Amino acid sequence: MSENIENQEMYELESKAAAASQMLNSQIFNDAFQSMNQGIVDQMLQTPPEAPEERERLFAMYKAGQVFVQQFVSVINNLELRKQQESE
Repeated sequence: MSENIENQEMYELESKAAAASQMLNSQIFNDAFQSMNQGIVDQMLQTPPEAPEERERLFAMYKAGQVFVQQFVSVINNLELRKQQESE
């Protein structure tokens, strides 16, 4: 029974990793993400010197986007780590 659970977990992890990889390799996703980032950077550059809170808010938005994408990478990395552990 434990082996069935492990196989099911591995299947789910493989499915999620495949979906994450597909998303990261999607042209429309990458175009949208790049456009969003560029918009945030452009807004930061246009922010007046006397508005540090606005720059901090925009930087937090930029950073949140980076963390969002990193979640996809983590799913892929978790699968690779699991495969390495199982082969040992």
